[in-house]
Amino acid sequence: MLNIKKLSLLIAAFSIAVPAFAQDMRCGNNLIQGDQIQPLLKEQVLEMCGEPTEKDYDRWFYQDQHKILVFNGNDELDHIEDAAIPE
Repeated sequence: MLNIKKLSLLIAAFSIAVPAFAQDMRCGNNLIQGDQIQPLLKEQVLEMCGEPTEKDYDRWFYQDQHKILVFNGNDELDHIEDAAIPE
């Protein structure tokens, strides 16, 4: 039987392991969402948000917004994640 301390540690470990998804990001006057009915293409994101701080092919990092945009194999925006903020 798990005691409260072990259960708390298990829950904490699980919550850290699961990435937090923030489904929107503001670029100027535009609000982009990772769960749109018609996903945005990489070119459209570039037009609205400009060049990302860092690119890893299907993962684009925007430092100012602390967001990572994740694209699928068709260059469509799949989802948006919160990026870890360095301490």
